[in-house]
Amino acid sequence: MCYQVNSEFSHNFGFALNYGNIVKAIEGSNSTFRTFPANLYHTVDLKTSSSIVGAVFCGCLVKSTLGAIVNPIEKGHPDIVPNSAAGASEEQLRNYPEGLEIKTTVGNIKSGSNYRPGQRRLEVLSGITWQAHHQEVRELMALIWDFNNLYEGFLYPMITGVFFSAILEQSDWGAISGTTGRNTKVCGMTASGRSKMKAGWIVLHKDYSPRYLQLL
Repeated sequence: MCYQVNSEFSHNFGFALNYGNIVKAIEGSNSTFRTFPANLYHTVDLKTSSSIVGAVFCGCLVKSTLGAIVNPIEKGHPDIVPNSAAGASEEQLRNYPEGLEIKTTVGNIKSGSNYRPGQRRLEVLSGITWQAHHQEVRELMALIWDFNNLYEGFLYPMITGVFFSAILEQSDWGAISGTTGRNTKVCGMTASGRSKMKAGWIVLHKDYSPRYLQLL
């Protein structure tokens, strides 16, 4: 097995979740990524690829977990909610009181690095951060991925790290940018937030673990 796992992880989000559910979701996700045409990853940008990684992981995590569903609406929060939310209104699903929010990143690389989809980024990573649309995210499961999933001569996405914190605060998120024009409002996680995610690692790819823990 290429992962190291924190077998003590367990949390209730309105549904019970433990490290075993997450490992199964990673395995299912990594297999699913290989079913998409390799050309897809060349066509879309990395932000869209991260969205695909997150969406696939959410679906696989729900399959491995009892009592949970993917939030039924596109802009719902959090991403995964308990079965009790199935009959909730759209307004309620926009900020449901129970559930699990998931964010993904492929990591930052040095400016000018000409890395393309299908090339492993580990060796050139310069930083790790996650973004949110507001500063109110308090509980977060954060994923890191890379092109490291070899299949038929192409490196497909692979989830290489999963972290969780239930103690994020507003100060763990930076200033909100993109507040004018058609830009999407986003804020990046600060060093204090990344430190909390580091302390809450659940699953790490063994090749990536030293670098991730150094950057966080």
